[in-house]
Amino acid sequence: MTMFKIVGNDYTYIYNVSWEDPRIDHTVLKCTKDDHVITIASAGCNAFDYLIEGARVTAVDFNGAQIALTEAKAACCQHIEFEEFFQIFAKNDIDLFRRKYFEVIRSHLSMPSQRFWDSHIKSLKSVLYSGTSGFLAWLICRVIFRFLGLGFIRRTVVEEQSLDALQSECKKHQRRLKVFCWVVDKLISNLGGAMLAGVPSRQLELGLHRTDNFQTVFKRICSTDLVHDNYFYYGYIAGEYSETCCPQYLKRDNFYKLREALNAGRLSLFEGTLVDVCKKAVYTVASLLDHMDWMPPFMINEEMYWLQQRMDPKRGRVFWRSFSEGVHSAPLVWLKPMKVDDTGDRVAMYWSTWMAKMDGSIRFDLRTRNWPTTQTKPQGFFSQLSTGIKIVTFPLMKGMIARRVAQKHNIAEHASKMEAFYESQKDEYDAFRENFLHARSWLADCIPLKEQKMVWIDVGGGTGRNLEFFSVKTIRERFSKIYVVDVSLSLLEVAQRRVEAAGLKDIVECVFCDFTDKKMVAEKLPLHGKCDLVTFSYSLSMIPDKVGALDTAAELLKPKGEGILGVADFYYGGGRRASRGKGDKDGITNILTRIYCEATRLWFKQDGVILLKQDVFDAMRFKFDFDAVPDEKFRRRVPLLPILRPWHGVVMAPTR
Repeated sequence: MTMFKIVGNDYTYIYNVSWEDPRIDHTVLKCTKDDHVITIASAGCNAFDYLIEGARVTAVDFNGAQIALTEAKAACCQHIEFEEFFQIFAKNDIDLFRRKYFEVIRSHLSMPSQRFWDSHIKSLKSVLYSGTSGFLAWLICRVIFRFLGLGFIRRTVVEEQSLDALQSECKKHQRRLKVFCWVVDKLISNLGGAMLAGVPSRQLELGLHRTDNFQTVFKRICSTDLVHDNYFYYGYIAGEYSETCCPQYLKRDNFYKLREALNAGRLSLFEGTLVDVCKKAVYTVASLLDHMDWMPPFMINEEMYWLQQRMDPKRGRVFWRSFSEGVHSAPLVWLKPMKVDDTGDRVAMYWSTWMAKMDGSIRFDLRTRNWPTTQTKPQGFFSQLSTGIKIVTFPLMKGMIARRVAQKHNIAEHASKMEAFYESQKDEYDAFRENFLHARSWLADCIPLKEQKMVWIDVGGGTGRNLEFFSVKTIRERFSKIYVVDVSLSLLEVAQRRVEAAGLKDIVECVFCDFTDKKMVAEKLPLHGKCDLVTFSYSLSMIPDKVGALDTAAELLKPKGEGILGVADFYYGGGRRASRGKGDKDGITNILTRIYCEATRLWFKQDGVILLKQDVFDAMRFKFDFDAVPDEKFRRRVPLLPILRPWHGVVMAPTR
């Protein structure tokens, strides 16, 4: 068994059950001895199930306490007999665990695990009721149930009554149960209480549009056989496992299969992230549980990149569960995953299960933040202040400056206004907006890279900064042509210098063009139906004819889902509540939010920035499938004006 260092000594997050139902995994994945599974260690249950099935397993966990628990279970399986093993991990015989730890087990553990157990073995009172989640389980099952008159739940389970008996009791006490579920849904979960059990807020937000999450989970649980089959909840309710209702590794026949696999060195444990460990071997299966639910796109993209590097090209597949009914993040959408039938899942806490093949049709890469050839000086406070003053005072001089610019360059009205706005800011443009246009990097993280080379049009691409979120190597490998389109000659001048310094002028072309002028677009971008990607990065909000610009994008993109539209920008409302159906279609839930959004809209309007509303996209639904890819929305502060926190977001949509 290969062991790595355990960084933390945090006992808070130890728990003795992996919240996954292996029956679903085995039905779908059908692992054999030729499979190498990389998975989350959790409490070891997940890893042990795959070992019993015959696969080789690498188990990783960022929580070192879980690695220590998994290693202790593995050492016990190898060095004590089944009866004692069952007494410790099924019946919570902590005295036996302490004695065996010092007599036998300790010498077979790695140094980090020894340090962990040396610190905690004497104070350990229960394996099942350990840590925060264990304490919450004890509090709910032993205290809250009794306080609310729901003690019948534990009684029917402990007395091993039938499923019909439990359901009959639930029917009898349905009013109390509704109150209990309402408290959990409205007060505990919505106010962040579920995070005490290790459920991150980003994951909880995937269910904001559902009003009765816990009630649904509770009903699902009560439809399972808690006494003879559903060990996930039997253990927490009863405080122990029975011989018939326990994880697979606690059953006698499987215990010896597990011992054989462990003795053969088929388990490797690693404390750290999946990215850290998946660089070390070749895998056929990545069983990722639900941890991607809380990851932003850049983390998923990074994880998929390293998995893709190390997955068997013919047999590689990725398996995960989610609190969302659909695929919850753009990088996973591009994998075209198959929804798995998880009917009868004993855990009952997930709304969907997915599997995708790593066939190489979509390529993941490590996004960058800048090219080494680009020289951008970070702005100090006074430089920021100077740029801010230029932006704020521009509306007072806009007419005069725009006329001068129009005469100088012989350009149209909108183009002259944009050039007037940016010509004095071009050298500070990137530095000032680096801490302002936060969704630009999120857009890059959401862009799919295909196996064949792509054509990309970046509308309002300005200085070409958006290109730098991809390495020069990636641009050469994945793009045949990139067009940086803008109506500001000054910004395009900066883009041209950036592209030439990076040695990409054979691929990247800087184009002066009004994207709403169909005639000019046809002349300068003769690519009707040939583009793979069109992006608007904080430019659509500044284009007067927004629907016209989106219509032009639709005409240039490949049809039938082959072309992708990406929009990163400021939004009128938003956040998870908007993308998950709370409030009106812009995510406005109350009058105070409406007032704040109106004030923000008026502030941005003075600079010609019109915050995007959902109506803009609704008008183009017949050409784009805006429901195919989930939106990303978040709030960030404006430099020098911390009170102003507009919504930023990314909308991705394939063509119809």
